Amino acid sequence: VSSPGVAFDHAALSEAHTQGIETFGTLELGYRLCPAPIIAITGTNGKGTTCRLLADMLAAAGIEHILAGNIGMPLADEVVRARPDTPAVVEVSSFQLEGIVDFRPRVASILNLAPDHLDRHPSLRDYVEAKARIFENQRPEDFAIINGEDALAGELSATSRATTLTVAVDYAQADAAIRCGMIAVSLWGEGIEICPAGDFPLRGRHHLANLLVAATIARLLGAAPAAIARAIRGYRPPEHHMEVAGEIAGVTFINDSKASNPAAAAADLGAMDRPFVAIVGGKDKGATFTALGRLLAERPRAVILIGEAAGRIAEAMGADAAPERATSLEDAIRRAAELAESGDAVIMAPACSSFDMFDDYAHRGRVFRETVAMLASERTR
Repeated sequence: VSSPGVAFDHAALSEAHTQGIETFGTLELGYRLCPAPIIAITGTNGKGTTCRLLADMLAAAGIEHILAGNIGMPLADEVVRARPDTPAVVEVSSFQLEGIVDFRPRVASILNLAPDHLDRHPSLRDYVEAKARIFENQRPEDFAIINGEDALAGELSATSRATTLTVAVDYAQADAAIRCGMIAVSLWGEGIEICPAGDFPLRGRHHLANLLVAATIARLLGAAPAAIARAIRGYRPPEHHMEVAGEIAGVTFINDSKASNPAAAAADLGAMDRPFVAIVGGKDKGATFTALGRLLAERPRAVILIGEAAGRIAEAMGADAAPERATSLEDAIRRAAELAESGDAVIMAPACSSFDMFDDYAHRGRVFRETVAMLASERTR
């Protein structure tokens, strides 16, 4: 049984295959031990938010459940609390899906797909094929929830034998959509409006798509619309995801350390509703920065680049762009504070992993918060 951090071409696993010894990952182990129906959510971005939001909806509806997987404790550690009538909401990664054999979620969703983890997967195709395994063992009585506005995720739904339900922000014929400003879910021929889309505290089209997935699954599991609406209005982002770290001289400092790939960073930066200074960069995972580079060249008041990937990001911004460089996150924050004006935001959306400068994304986020607090303290002296 291998950790998700161990690639499946590892010499020990290859030798086990040669000797006819079964190998699988910890997600498969958890599945084999778990009596509960599994709700599995994957995607390049937003899977943690979607799982937390779904768990909040179930809690508001009084439905006992388990929240596990890539979001925190492995499923195998949570099975002691599992019962046949207790759904297990599980965030799953491409690394975990590489190691499945019989893993069969009763409800599965791929939220979106963009290049990521290409330092582990040999190619984008390998990454996508790993994600597609979430549908591999599903049956017609199971459900596959698809973001109809993500072409690649939609293509993968064809690999599932499960009953397919589609969500789409702007396509009214989808099973869940934003209709006349309302979050609407239609199941079994019955359409229900839950609450205004503006009640969700996170801004951005990508967040609305993930919200629709969570609401659809909550309805499948029997949550009442009023309970779902309460969870939507009461949702609070976790640490390091669009987290307000402080305000100094009218400038809001936002810690988005969890935006560890270009698609996530571009989505969050693109949803900003005020002028901003962007701090971007870190360890390069092999993804393309083309779309992010265009956004950085056009939207922010200023861009400060850090880490190993700074050169590639600057190149993607184009020859006419003039991003600044900083040798540390602390220096980047101080320079951003100088460049920002009252009413602006300073947002760290790295678009990269943290391992060139930090232990992990949480360490990076803590350094951001601590530096902002130190800077605020200096300004008040």
